[in-house]
Order: sequence, then C-alpha cells, then structure tokens
Amino acid sequence: MMKIDLHCHTKKIKSGEDESRNVTTELFCEKLKDADVKIVAITNHNSFDLEQYNIFSDAVNSFCQIWPGVELDVKGLSGKKWHLIVVANPDNAIYFGAAVERLFVGKDLETCTLELHEIYVSLNCFDVIYITHFHKKPAISEDDRQELLTLVKDNSRVFNETPDNRSLGVFANHNFSVIIGSDVRDWSVYEQSTFAELRLAVSSFAQFCLLSKRDNLVISTLLNDKKSYILLASPHKSVSLSLKIFEEINIIFGQKGTGKSEILGSLYEALLAQGVNCVKYCGSEKDDGFKLLLKTSDLNRDVAKVGAITCEHEFEKLSKWNDCNPTLLSNYVSWYKTKDNNANKSRMKITDSVSEAEPSRLLYLATKKDFSSCISSIKAISNIDAEKYIPHEKAEQLKELLELLCRSIQAKLIDSFIQIYSIRLTNFSINKIKAIADRNSDTVSRPSSTGFFEFAFNRMALKQCLTTIISNITGKEFCEQLQIGELEDKGAIYVNSRYRMLSEQSKTDEFTGGIKVLRDIRQDLKEISGAFFESDIALKVNEIARKCKDYSVCTSADFLGISKQIVTSDGFEYSPSNGEKGILLLQQILQADADAYFLDEPELGMGNSYIDASIRPRLSAIAKQRKVVVVATHNANIAVRTLPYTSVFRVHKNGLYLTYVGNPFNDVLVNINNPIFRNSI
Repeated sequence: MMKIDLHCHTKKIKSGEDESRNVTTELFCEKLKDADVKIVAITNHNSFDLEQYNIFSDAVNSFCQIWPGVELDVKGLSGKKWHLIVVANPDNAIYFGAAVERLFVGKDLETCTLELHEIYVSLNCFDVIYITHFHKKPAISEDDRQELLTLVKDNSRVFNETPDNRSLGVFANHNFSVIIGSDVRDWSVYEQSTFAELRLAVSSFAQFCLLSKRDNLVISTLLNDKKSYILLASPHKSVSLSLKIFEEINIIFGQKGTGKSEILGSLYEALLAQGVNCVKYCGSEKDDGFKLLLKTSDLNRDVAKVGAITCEHEFEKLSKWNDCNPTLLSNYVSWYKTKDNNANKSRMKITDSVSEAEPSRLLYLATKKDFSSCISSIKAISNIDAEKYIPHEKAEQLKELLELLCRSIQAKLIDSFIQIYSIRLTNFSINKIKAIADRNSDTVSRPSSTGFFEFAFNRMALKQCLTTIISNITGKEFCEQLQIGELEDKGAIYVNSRYRMLSEQSKTDEFTGGIKVLRDIRQDLKEISGAFFESDIALKVNEIARKCKDYSVCTSADFLGISKQIVTSDGFEYSPSNGEKGILLLQQILQADADAYFLDEPELGMGNSYIDASIRPRLSAIAKQRKVVVVATHNANIAVRTLPYTSVFRVHKNGLYLTYVGNPFNDVLVNINNPIFRNSI
C-alpha cells in the first residue's frame, strides 16, 4: 500500500480560505512523515508557486515525491462553476508553472473562472492528469464530465474525487475511476486526513499513469517486486494447480461446490510445510471453533493462582496418620504391684526412670527452613554478576557473609538434630532395657511416659493438617481475561478463565474426576476437624484416606475447578449469537501474530456493512505488513474491493471445472489451462 494525496493545499489564496492552510517547510516535512504519505500533489487555488514547489521537493526528496498541480474554477456548460484539479508530470514543473501563470494574467484569482477547453489547450501538453470534484461541492455535472472525457480522449487520465470513503466505495463499485485527497484546511491535523492508497506502489508519475492505463508490463513489474510463493493447490485429490500467492491479499472466488475451500486448505498445508507460521479460519465451522475457544485443556490447574498451596505433604500425613493412645492406668497398677517381686531388678534404678523430653521440633523445622532459604539465595545471587553493580571488594564481602550465615545456620541445625536424636536414642535404649528386664523377671517396669504428650501432639498435628487442607480448598477464586474482540453495542468481549476452589456454585465439568466425591471428601474433612476429641477419630481418618486413595485425590489442586466463559467488559457472562461467534473468532484470528492468514468464507453470518467497515480494512492492514492473506469468498466487498494481487476464479460449466487466474489491475482473468480464453473481472 502506498498513501498518496493528489489534492493538497500549501497556501491560502482566496479570502474564504483559512490561514491554517499556510504551511512552513519544517511543518510540511514533519506532517508528511507522520501521515506516511509517499506522493503529494500541491494543488493551490488558481496558482502554482514554483519556488515553494522546489523548496518542498528538496526537503522531502528522501521519502516523498512532490508533483506540481493546481485547482481551477471551471465555468460549466450550464454556467455553473465546478472545480478541476490538474496535476502535471514533475519533469515539466517549470513549463507547467509558466502556463498556469499565463492563464491568470490580468485576472482576479478570487473570482475568475476558466473555460474547460481553454484549460485543456493550455495544460494538456505537460503530461497531466485531471481530477474533478465529483458529488463534492462545487461538483462537476454529468454533461461537463462527458465534455472532459471527450477532450482528453484517454479515460485513464481522468479521475473523480469523492467527498468521503463511503461514497468512494459506492462509485468504485459502479466502475468510476475515483480518488480522494486531503483537501487540507489545517496543517496541524494533516495526518488525520483521508488519503487515497495505491495497492501497487509506483516510483514515478509516468509509472502512475501506466498503472492507471492498466499497462501489463508495468503491472507485471510492480507485482514482481512483491515476494511470492509458487504453491500447488488441489481443488480435488486428483487435480493439482500451480498458483502464485503473494505476501498480500489473494482471493479465491466462484460458485459453490467448485473446490474453493479445498484450494484454500491445500495452500494452507503447502505454506505450513515450508515452515511459515499460518492461522486459519473457516466460517462454516464457527460453532466448533467457538467450542474450542472455551476448552480448558490449555489451562494449568495451578493452585498458586488462587493463593493456595498444594497441601501434598498434608494429604500424605493424613494417609499415614494413626492415633497414639495415652499410657493405660492399668500399666501403672501392674508396675506398682510387681515392683518388689524381684530384688535384682529393684536394684536396676533405670527401670524406674521416665523419658526425657525432646527439644521443640518446631524450632528444628524453622531452622531447617532457614537453611534451605539461605542455600537458595546463594544459588540465585551466584547467577548475578554483582560486580556490575557494586565494587569487587563489596561483592566478595557479600559472598563471604552469605556463606558465613549459611554455615552458622547449618551448625545450629546439626546441633538441634543431634539433641533431638540423642534424646530419642536414649529414650529408645531405656525402653529396650525395661523390656528385657520385664521379660527376665516377673515384674512390670514403670511406664516411661504417661503418653499424653504424644497423644495430644499427634492429634494437634492432625488438627493442623486438616486446618491447612480445609483453608486451602475453600473460598478461593481467581479470573484471567483475554480480549478476543468487540461487538457493536456490547463493547469489548473477553474469554474469562476462572479458577475457583470447590464451592456451591461449582459445576461437574470444572473437575477431571467429577464433583460428588470431592464434596464428600471436603465434608468428611470438616467433620473430622470438628471431632477432635472423639475416640473413634482414627476410623474416620482411615475412611477419608481410603477415599482419597481410591479417587486419586492427593493435593488441593484436585479441588480447583477451571472453566471458561464469554464475558463483557463489566464482567457479566454473555452468550453470543451464531453471527457474533463468527465475528469474535475472525477478530481473534486477524489479531494473531502470524505470517499467513487463511480465511474460508469469513463473511458467513455477517452483514455487508460490517464486512466493509471492519473486515476489509483489517485485511488491508495485515497485507501492508507483508503477510500472506488468502480468502475464499462469495462476497464482492472482499473479492473486489480488497484489490487482491491474485484472483483465482473457479467455475463449473458444461460438466467441466475451470480455473481462471488474474488480478484487478489489468482487469483480466486467464484460463490457467488454456491462456487464450480470458474473462474480464
């Protein structure tokens, strides 16, 4: 695409014009760059300033062509005034300027009007094109338009300027040669103007005229400047066609049942096989595509998203938990009754000893956690080139301090470990000695402990385990939203990925293993947590452990439901209609970061106004990025108004399937198997 502006004012000439039409060289350069305009014709009213033209041309020579022109007041056949723009070959700028000056010798630029024949005789020799105000005030009449065509004799040199893009599209569809220009009134907002765009970029005025004349050699030269692929297409498995596909818009159109979809599909596979990143949309499969959009297979059941932990250690502890009963009172009675039965044993005071209390396990676990954190920190910092940020000495000092901290924590951890396990070994040894003494004498040693500490600690550990699990599988939710498009009157539309722990609102399909067993397990966990003092708690724990094993429930992630919904910007769920599904899917495909886009009947379920206002401009924007766009369509707005680089036309006639290939620039379609047979586009 090449933006051009063949109706551009740089000076205030008439009293009714705004001062903001005057532009400095610096602003002129800046605004042309901002607007990315590549060709500008300076067309001031009844005047051509050769000096300004030369200054501006030199200033923008590296990125924009400047063509000489003038906008003239013409007296029509009916006496009514209309405007005509005449643009000349820049090679003739000096002579063109002199001729324009002669036209107005002794005349008032404010009020004078010229005869069309007079203009033609004075300016046509400078290799010019003519642009009329067409349905744009002051507009040319049909009689005057016919007179202009008769005078010029070459219709390719006459263009009609419409007031806006909408009317331009209407008249283009009726085979008028139409164009649009900025007609700039305020240079501060020049880049907001409407510009014409050439589908084939030209390098000179002469090339522009030949393109307008549909010169085959020029068109072929310009087309060949664009990267293309020669691909095999198959409308049927027994038929192969060699097609040239450009990094631009390529259209496949024709009757139903002529293999358009098959051609598009085979081109997609062929380009994919060459390693090109391709995306595809099929209008007839929008329901399946929308279902795929709402599938959750791409979501990771990550409990961290809802601020939970996996609780895998807690579930493992639960599966291995057994109750630890206190020492029976009868054991103390037996000890008291038998303690004097054996004199030798009574001298073994160790049989009357009790267990030594262990240091706090919580302190040991906290120290162990600190040691792990310190090791991780050292590894992380070792991957940083600290000397990029602090002096070498400081970097070494930091390393030494971290290693010192790690060694100190490790030493304390070892001390705690030794204390705990030395006491455990001592208690174990005492209990073994007592057991041997009891076996070799008719006595019972004094119980080493009441067992209440172990009993209480064990149940407290269970309580903590249950509390951790229940708190992590309850009342947590997180949502991620990805915009997939926009709908008129609805605004932005999103796919909402919802992660939520099992709740009353949860649905079966949010979970891989069903929902009933999860509800049962969660209820059992709550009941056990409330049965902390009951004697049969071990039976209940064993039952829930069995359920978890049977249904492979081993982490809190099993309670995390995942789902997708379509929502509006205010978060409310929305069910799109069939046509809206197509719009959203197509928008998503066209927003994808790909190198090639394949669209099969994208217009299905969509109105012409939406296609023309939204889809066609988006296809053109993608093509500007030097990407392949291939569209199989029945829609004329897409097939014709996109001005494709390649048009493939399929027809079924007299039992034969024929394929014509061409482009709208030379307006001819050629039978791919028999080039002498041609059709006009």
